[in-house]
Amino acid sequence: MRPKVILNCAASADGKISLPNRKQLAISNNEDFERVHELRSECDAIIVGIGTILEDNPSLTVRNNTKAKPIRIILDTHCRIPTDSKVLRGENKTIVAVGKNHKEKNLGETEILECGNKKIDLTQLLSILGERGVKKILVEGGETVMWSFLKEKLFDEYNVFFSSIIIGGVKTPTIAGGNGFQNEKSILNLKLRSVKQIGNGILAKYNKKKN
Repeated sequence: MRPKVILNCAASADGKISLPNRKQLAISNNEDFERVHELRSECDAIIVGIGTILEDNPSLTVRNNTKAKPIRIILDTHCRIPTDSKVLRGENKTIVAVGKNHKEKNLGETEILECGNKKIDLTQLLSILGERGVKKILVEGGETVMWSFLKEKLFDEYNVFFSSIIIGGVKTPTIAGGNGFQNEKSILNLKLRSVKQIGNGILAKYNKKKN
């Protein structure tokens, strides 16, 4: 049985996740940051893509909770992760999931997990994690990762914090990147579970709609 997967992200009121030049900015407010860290503490693992590591260099740890040590999993097909990345430091275990023809790199005690060929096989990855006892996973992005999980319907919950700002821009990165669903029949339908105001923003929680 695959682990429970929660997709979580923050966006402007028009669905953008960065500036048009891809420069990151703080979209979540303090209340939402606290919610995310509490959610991290409840999960066995956190998944992000290599783009998030290269652009933000996060630690992916849990603030104010030394007992919570979720596994940090990086989707990095070609093993581009810099050896000085913050996510490779600390006590939390880190796994770098790579493709078959990845670049050889010494990452010390960090596990390099070959999972797929030209791209990461998410179904295989989730199966391996489930076999290792991982029951609950938080996926935090970025746009390509979000699209991959949505496209393959490999999730149970989808949570979005919408900030009260507008960014705009035709080419500005959005929550879900990729090619998008190309026809009306293939569009992914969600079931709205709840909507809650958090400070000056709104948290919308969805479940995957069962066919």
